[in-house]
Amino acid sequence: MSLVKETKDTILLHRNIRFLRKQLKLSQEELGKRIGLNRGNIASYENGSAEPKICNLLKLSNLFGVPILDLTKRDLSVEDNLQAANEHYEAPSANEAELLGQFTKRAEELLNVINSIHTCFEYKTNSLDESTRASKSYQMAAMKFEELYDASEELAGNHKALIDFVKCHIKGK
Repeated sequence: MSLVKETKDTILLHRNIRFLRKQLKLSQEELGKRIGLNRGNIASYENGSAEPKICNLLKLSNLFGVPILDLTKRDLSVEDNLQAANEHYEAPSANEAELLGQFTKRAEELLNVINSIHTCFEYKTNSLDESTRASKSYQMAAMKFEELYDASEELAGNHKALIDFVKCHIKGK
């Protein structure tokens, strides 16, 4: 029995992966290597007992040269469907990879700035006398600073996750 709820989409997805892999004359092991997985992962996708994570779905889409929606929702063994899918596919450009590298570097720099500001705040706090740290106005400012720091860290983490997600799109080409 399949671990994945059988729907029309999952049936098409696993059939399309198998069909397109065979069209490229790749073994399950070769396909797995191309997208950073093992033969067992590909076998699980093809028999419908597992579905690819979105990052792997993007890699498959790019490798096969078909949009994700077509990979999941069209029977690509039908020649007209495959041709239409190929026509709708937009491959990532070389500039996208370079741009992602710049975004990654900038994200790391911003996270370093955020952490440096927090370290500076802690240093300044430790140099204050006890009565200043105990004042209501300082306590309020410190609380707001910590809230801002937490929100900045979360935003930076989300930014990094988005960059990593987009990298899947680029690496799969």
